[in-house]
Order: sequence, then structure tokens, then C-alpha cells
Amino acid sequence: MKGLRPSQQRRLEVLLHRRHSASARADILILEDLAEEALALKQSLHMIIDVRGLCRLLWVGSLDHSGNLLSHVPEGRRDQIQDWRLVSCLFSDNWKDFSCVQRDAIVALDLSPVCWLRFSPFRNPGGIRPASVWILDANVQAGWKLLEENDLATICKGQAPINHCEKKSSFQLVDSKERVLLLTLVGKSVIRSERDLSELEGLVRSAGAIPVAIARQKSVNFNPQTIWGIGKLQEVALQVRRENASLVIVDRELTPSQARNIERLLASPVMDRSELILDIFAQRASSAAGRLQVELAQLRYRKSRLVGRGHTLSRQGGGIGTRGPGETQLEKDRRLILSRIERLGRDLKHLKKQRSQLRNRRKGLFRTALVGYTNAGKSSLLNALCKLSSQNQVLAENKLFATLDPTTRRLIFPRHGSSPNELLITDTVGFLHELPAPLMEAFQSTLEETLEADLLLLVVDISSPDWQFQLDTVNDLLDSLGVNATRQVVANKIDCCDSSSLEAISCLDNSVIYVSATTGSGLQGLKLWLCQKFWGDACSELQVAQQTKSQHE
Repeated sequence: MKGLRPSQQRRLEVLLHRRHSASARADILILEDLAEEALALKQSLHMIIDVRGLCRLLWVGSLDHSGNLLSHVPEGRRDQIQDWRLVSCLFSDNWKDFSCVQRDAIVALDLSPVCWLRFSPFRNPGGIRPASVWILDANVQAGWKLLEENDLATICKGQAPINHCEKKSSFQLVDSKERVLLLTLVGKSVIRSERDLSELEGLVRSAGAIPVAIARQKSVNFNPQTIWGIGKLQEVALQVRRENASLVIVDRELTPSQARNIERLLASPVMDRSELILDIFAQRASSAAGRLQVELAQLRYRKSRLVGRGHTLSRQGGGIGTRGPGETQLEKDRRLILSRIERLGRDLKHLKKQRSQLRNRRKGLFRTALVGYTNAGKSSLLNALCKLSSQNQVLAENKLFATLDPTTRRLIFPRHGSSPNELLITDTVGFLHELPAPLMEAFQSTLEETLEADLLLLVVDISSPDWQFQLDTVNDLLDSLGVNATRQVVANKIDCCDSSSLEAISCLDNSVIYVSATTGSGLQGLKLWLCQKFWGDACSELQVAQQTKSQHE
């Protein structure tokens, strides 16, 4: 009740402690006094009444400013209330029009009351205050269905519905996995938009969540404050509640103000694509270097997204030497983050020096890097090429960004009468279009493995319908990093693709190498090509073995 005069607070506290009828919807005398207070304050007033008729919360102002209304109810009383009744005295001429108070209706859905009594503090020419009773209905677009409309006295005498709707948690989890609603903007190319949406869904599943619904809107009129239209976001807010989604993920990066505006309209947590990718990286980082780089990327991303609320922005100083505005909690948090970023930057410089020393010790050995789009099969190809044992194998899963930390293994080429040739093959981090800038900056030391390689094998998932876009994305990222090493396209998963894809990639690059890391097809040919690339005629024994195997087949 901040901002109210003491006399106003005392009158509202009296209303808060008055008891309503347990059988009727509400007490008419209490609501009449509530209406007079709403007129005096020129504010809407809302009451939460439990099954015994006790008022558990009296909220002043619009419900959309309350956030999660249930969080304001005292903790010890939440479990005691079995059937909520919500009473709203709306200081508005359009109190019956839900479109004017759409956000209030969305917040009320989180409360899941057995009924919602709404009335106006203004009397009509007949001296009567109009009122109505609404109940939850999932089949109605707004989520609320009109049960009865009459004068306030008649509405209050009606029977309060008990157990009308099944109580359920607003954030329901299935198999301990978070339920996510995907919010996307459809561009001019519908096919491109659907493929981007499919990729976003893969990212969500890779993060361990479940996509339960998709909300689309065509990008006709761009709204710089919310990107999506206000009406569309109101529809999405209702869909979030119908699907019991705990999180909304959008298909693009949001500015801090856009994220706050969308969260306010949806009354639900919102995460953008960049934050989702950073969360996946945080889960996948296993080495100390990987965790260091992920933490740095997250801090750089969140630095501009710090938001202080309420008392956290109050003054901290007082007394001699500390008078003045003081240091707000927001400034303190920002200073701590900047200090941590500076320390992580020094650690990364040390890591960069260690990697440089390691590469110097490997001088004299040829180095090859497996690069490509995420989930193209780079880790599986490394395991198959080097014939690694189960203890030395690189983690290979059908997930986006299943492998985060770069791994180097030796590929041995035996020679008759002399020591074998050795080739170092590095499995690098998978690429993705529109990677977050903080992530690219933090993983610069890791990407140096790609910059220092003698040869890049561009692994392409030829079974993906979007393989050409993925290949172009990888080439563009390599160009932006200034990579000058020779690039060789390797078409992976040939056992899962159709002939048209093979013809298309052969027309694009006639020197492409075709393999299947799962079945082993084409691996011997790739080894022979690598041997001839680095040692020329010295690989005749491998060539003879390859020809012998082909004859037997």
C-alpha cells in the first residue's frame, strides 16, 4: 500500500479484515464500501476471498502491475485456500469490455479462481451498480465465460460455485521437463521461416525442454517496442495458460527493453534465441576452459540486461562520508560483473598462451579440423576415422551442440619399413547461423584451432533438406574469422539422403567426398585422399589395401 495516506491505508485494512459469506458470492455491504474507496482513490480494487469468506489479499490498481498475483498472498496461507474467489471493482467506463483489460484477465487466469465477480463503482441512472460473474472456460478465446450479469446486490446473493474448475499449477512440468511455447515471426520466405522454426525447436529439445505450442505472426508492420503486435501477444498470453507453458522462447535476439515489454504483456518469463544457445553451452561445457568461456559469454550477454526493482534501487549510504545518492544495487551488480569479466579475460589470455604453446609442440605434424554446422556428424566421423575405443571416443549424440569442447585425436597411416605418418584431427564446436556475438568473442581461443589448421574438412549433413544453407553459413562464418586454410567438402550421412541431394552437391562442388560415419561407407576413400593430400605417393600401401578391399566387395 505504498503511496497511500495513513487514513486510506486504515480504511483498506478494515475492508481486508471483514468477513464475507461462505455460501454467497460476496457481502454486498463490503462491496459497497469497496466501491466508495475505489471512487475516492480513483483506482481499481481487487480482493481474493477464500472458501471461508476471508479476504486474503486486497490489491490496489491494475492487476497487470502485480506480476504473478499469487506471489503476493502470504506464503502460509496459499495452501490453506482451496477455492479462490476473485472480486474486482474496476475504475473504468469500459469495465465489461475484456479487450480493454485484457492483461488483467491474463493475470487472473494464473490465479484460477472458481469465479470472478466484476463490477463498476459507478451507479447507473437507476442508482444500481452493474455487475457480472465470469468462470474459466478453455474453449473461449479470452479464457473466461460470462455466467451471469445483473445488479451488484443480486449477483452477491448468488451461490458461489465450489470446485467448478480443477486446480492445477500454472507451471506444470511433464517428466521433470520444462514446457515451452515458441513465438516466431514469419518472414517473406515461408520455407525459410519453417526451417528456422524447426532449428529453434531442436535447440529447445537439446536444452532439455519440451515445445508444447507454436505461435506465429507475419512480419508486416514491425513494432520496435515489442516486435510482435500487442493483440498477438495478448493471444499468446492466453495460449501460455491454456498449454500450461512455463516459458516463452522467441526466434530472435531481443533488446533488454523489448524483453521487458514482452514479459510484461505476457505475464510470463521470456527467453530469446541467444540466451537459449548460451544455456545449452552452459550445460555442455565439461572442461575448465569450456566453463570459463561460457561464463564469460553469459556475463557479457547479461551485463546490459540487469534490471533493479523496488528496494534494490534504494540508497545504501547514510551518515558521515556516505551522504548523497549512494550506490544502487543495480550499479553494484554491474560493477561486480565488470570485475568478473575482467578477471575471466585475464584467464582466457592465459588459456590462449597455453594453447599456443601446445600448438608449438605439435609443429612438424599436419593438422586437420572438422568444421561444419551443428549436428552434422563431426564427432561421429572423428570416432569412425580414428577407430577410437569406447574410452577415447568423443561424445556423439543426435542433438544440437552435443559436443562443445574441441578434441584432438591422431589418425595413423602405416608405412612399410618406417615409422607411420600421423595426422592430427580436431573436432571443433558446431556452427549455427546468427551465433550470439558474446559467444563468438568468448570462444575466440577455441576457434584458433580452426585458424591454425592446415586443412578444413567441411562436414555437411547431406540428409538435411537445408544442407546448402548450412554449408553457406559455415563458409560465411569462416570468412568472417579470416580463415585461409584449404577447405574440402565432405558429404556425411549418404545412407540417409536421396539421389537428388547427391546430384545437387556434386553440381555445386565436383570434388566433394561422400561418406557415412555410421555405416563406414567412404571412410577408406577419405583416408586415402588425406594421405595423398599431405604425403603424396608415400601412401601407396593404403591405396593398394583400398583396391584390394574394393575387389573383394
